Parts: sequence; structure tokens; C-alpha cells
Amino acid sequence: MKARIQRIEINNFKAFRQFRLDLDGRHLLLYGPNGSGKSSLYWALYTFLQSGRKSSISKYFDPTDKERLLNIYEDENTNPGSISITFRNQKTKNDTTYSINLSNHSTKGKPDITKAELASDFVTYRFFFGFSDFKNSQDFDLWPLFLQEILPFCRSTSGTNPLEAWQDIESGKANPGAYKGRAGSQAYDSFRRATEGFASILDPIVLSISSRAQNFYDEFFSNNDPGKVELELIVKQRPKFEGSDRSSAKFTHPVIEFGIRVDGKQIHRPQSFLNEAKMTQLALSIRFAASLVNLHDSDIKMLVLDDLLVSLDMSNRMRVVEILFSKDFASYQKFILTHDLGLFQELRRHIGASHSDWQYVTLRGNAQQGPSVNVAKSDLEVAQDYLSNDQLAECGNRLRKCVEVILEQFLIIARDKTLHGDLISRGEFASLESKINEAKGLLCQQALKDFAAVLQGDFTADEFAAILSEEGIDPTKVVWTDSKKKGKIIARLMAARKQLQDTTLHLLTEEARKQLNAAKLLDEIKKIKNRILNPASHAGVTPLYTKEAEDAIKVVDQLRVTLDAVLPTL
Repeated sequence: MKARIQRIEINNFKAFRQFRLDLDGRHLLLYGPNGSGKSSLYWALYTFLQSGRKSSISKYFDPTDKERLLNIYEDENTNPGSISITFRNQKTKNDTTYSINLSNHSTKGKPDITKAELASDFVTYRFFFGFSDFKNSQDFDLWPLFLQEILPFCRSTSGTNPLEAWQDIESGKANPGAYKGRAGSQAYDSFRRATEGFASILDPIVLSISSRAQNFYDEFFSNNDPGKVELELIVKQRPKFEGSDRSSAKFTHPVIEFGIRVDGKQIHRPQSFLNEAKMTQLALSIRFAASLVNLHDSDIKMLVLDDLLVSLDMSNRMRVVEILFSKDFASYQKFILTHDLGLFQELRRHIGASHSDWQYVTLRGNAQQGPSVNVAKSDLEVAQDYLSNDQLAECGNRLRKCVEVILEQFLIIARDKTLHGDLISRGEFASLESKINEAKGLLCQQALKDFAAVLQGDFTADEFAAILSEEGIDPTKVVWTDSKKKGKIIARLMAARKQLQDTTLHLLTEEARKQLNAAKLLDEIKKIKNRILNPASHAGVTPLYTKEAEDAIKVVDQLRVTLDAVLPTL
């Protein structure tokens, strides 16, 4: 991503009377109870991106229009409705602000905004409720849900807008003007071509989503399946128009069928075979696959989730978070909005309270007053505030909490990636010292294992001297009466020499360098642990000094960045 949202300003729009949020390019995790304005932020972002390709957006801000989206308690004369978003180029640090209101439509036709709309996605809980709303006796036709929740965000490979293509034919009326003669024939022919055109767009989109959804499911959800689960999304019935006059005209709506195979056995009504959790996993696979098909290149990419996780059980919630943090969505600026405080707190713990790439926000207030914004500071930011106020002991205590969170988040992911969770026996409480040791062990363990495999290969000291000697391995110096056994030992020595060389060369790679830097930084954390990060030491006779706290903040801030960088190498 080359640009991210720096600031959002909303005036007199839906729940907002006056609203400003400084994101500074960070992702957003936002909690707001019902009526606080959470969904208003969702629709403000959606309306803003959609405005780039619209000829006019004045109806949303016109007090006399029936489709206005103004706050009913606000005076449009003193506070006209508007949405302004400032983007910052991550490389040049230059800011660009676009605004939409009754008299200003600065996003119209702007490539940055129109491309961002093509590349971004908005996902709500409605897709998952709709996905599970099928009786056992019903065929699983996803077309109505597809039309509402997926088609608006799809683009064909030719760049055509599929939703607009569908809207041209959805009435099924080929000749609404009741033209006769040649004009009537042309109307029917034109409608038939438009229907065939939409059908040709729909087929490859659904096929691409189906294929990508299978990959998603296999990667994130298939681990504990008793059999091989294969999902299938097909256009079972293409949209079709027949006839050349009013009496013979017939329009057929599309049908998108969802089915699965379990160990090769076809199941057309999966809702009668699978439990709710598994159905949710399949729905997640399809919806996230839809986000990624026919991707468009854009400097700005947004992924906005409105109460998506509320309808999911905790295991699937955490799996969705894992998906959001995967490489597939690495280039998106993410907005997770929820009215569930428990979920907000759980996600914040999972992401990490000290993670500086996220902004944690709560909305309070009511419809008449308008929402108020409370931005939660990270532990590192709180430590810096303490330092600024010369509260050095409190600064050290907060830094310790920050290190605890950083290490715990690193260990959760690292254990899962390396499958070395048994490296240290952990009880209900793990000390900071043990967390540092475990993290360092995970970073260094693979290199140690590689060397140990060579060093413990049942070779004698003399044989290893031959492997490491400047002259190399001299077969004439290998004393063995049995020629076959002599050949085998020479072959083993040669293989060990190659393995040792490969292991050494691996330690010179960029991945190994990152791991070594992280291990060295953990040594620095150990050095400051007893002096700065130990609450008991702050009561001693030797006072903490500002320079010590300043240096500790730099080390802790670097720790988060370094461990984040090293995770992909494990």
C-alpha cells in the first residue's frame, strides 16, 4: 500500500454532528454500542469511495432531498454536511485531502479514488446470516445474497461493473417503452445482448471465487476435517432472455448453487449435512475469496468489516483475525468495527495493546448529542507520557507491561509456526525472564538443530578434524581395512562437509540476520529488565535516570518492530 488514511473528518452526516479521527496511517479497531455512530462511519467510508465514479452526490447533503443522509439534530445552515479524508503517501509523506459535500465533489473522476473503490471491500455480518438462512428442504441458491453482498464489490477482468450491468436488465422488461415495429425489435435484441453480456461476466467471477474459496478453506479451516471437503460455487442457471414481443418475452433470473463434496461424494444441500460452525467456515472462505478475485492495483486499499465477527464463535473469530493478518490482506488498511465490547477487548489483546500500527477507539454518546471519540493509547505511548512528566518509576512499570505483551504475542504466533511449544515447560504463570528465554530459544533453535545434526552424526573427533581441515577430506588418510566400509565412511564425511557448509551459508542469509538481530535485542531487554523493568528496583536507593528510561523506550519500541519482521522467517 502506497497511501493510507491520515485523517477522517465528518460533519452533519448520519449519526455524526462533528467528528474527527486522526489515524496517522494506522489500522482501526473501533468499539461503539448500538446508536453510537459505528455504522455511520462504515457508511461514510463507503459513500466517500463510491463518490469517485458517481456523476453527483449532492442528494446525500441536500436538506430537501428524500435520500439525504444528514443528521436530523444538526442545523445544515451552520454546519453543512460533508465528508473529508486526508491520505498520506507512505513514501513521500505528502498529504492529499478530498472532500464531498453539497457544493464540492472533489473525488469525482479522480483516479486515486476510483481505483481505491475498485480495490477496497466492505463486509458485514449480513452475508453470514443469509448464508445460514436455508431450510433443509431448500436448494442452496446464493444468488439473492450474492447480489446484495458480493456483486457490488466485484469487477470483471475487462473492468466492467457487473452490478451496473445487472441493473440494466434486472427489471426483465425488454421494451418498457412499448415500441412497435423496427424500434420494438431493436429493443428486444438490445436487451437480449445485454442479458448475454451479463451472463458472460457472471460465469468467470463465480468460477474465480469458487477456486479461491477452496484455497482459503484448505489453508485455514480444513485441519480437523475427518474427510476431504471440496466446495463448489457454480452458475447453475444463467440469466436468459427469450422472445421478440410482449407475448413471447420471458426473462430467467440467475441461480448460483452452492454445494460440497465430502471424500468425493456430492452433497447439494450442505445445510442438512454440516453443523453451523462448519457452514460459517465455508461462508468465510467464499466471502474472503470474493474480496480477492480480480484484484485491481491501487495506491489505496481499504478493508472495512462492520460487526462481521459478532455472529461467529470464538474459534472462528480468531481464525478470521489470522486471515486478516495473512499475506493476502497485508496491503490493506483495515477497519474492524464492532458493538461487542468483549470482542473488542479480545481482539485488542490478540493484536497487542502496544502494537503501534493499530488505533484503538471507542465511541460514546447518543443520537442527539452525537458520538464522542476516545482514542486508547498504547502501553509505549503511556510510558512516554510518564517520561515526559518525570514519573520514571511509572514509566518503567508500563514498559515492563509493554514488553510482556510484545513477547506474549510473538510467542503465540512463533510457537504455532515452529511447533516448538514444548521448548520450555510453562505453568499458569510465566515470568518475564522465561518469556525472554523462550523467545530467544525459538529464534536460535533451528540453527542449533542444524549444527547438532552434523556434530552428533556419530563421527569421531579425528573424522571431524578431517571435515574441517584446510586440505579437505583425504581418502588416503582414512584408515579402514574393509574397503566397502571405508567407502561408506568417506561418503558420510563428504555429505557431512556439504551439510556443514549449507548450514553455515544459511546463517549468512537475510532471514538468519533478522533472527540474530532479534536475539541480540532480547539480550538488551535482559540487561534493562532488572534495572528498568523491575518494579521492586524502583524503590531502591539508587534512583532511575531520565536517560535510562529514554534508552529503554527506544529498545522496547525496536523490539516490537524487530520481532514483527522476524516472524515470517521462522
